[in-house]
Amino acid sequence: MSKVGYEGWMVRYGRRKIGRSYIHMRYFVLEPRLLAYYKKKPQDNQLPIKTMVIDGNCRVED
Repeated sequence: MSKVGYEGWMVRYGRRKIGRSYIHMRYFVLEPRLLAYYKKKPQDNQLPIKTMVIDGNCRVED
């Protein structure tokens, strides 16, 4: 496993096809070339909901 750069809670906002919006709290782990997020803080090799490879078009803001 790579060295973790940042981790913590974030709010994920989205909109469904019928126009209703939703907000989900997700726990994210940001590694040097990878972003993964979970429903709760990961423990004991828990698999992430989604994993994304970070390329030159990604920006993370505080």
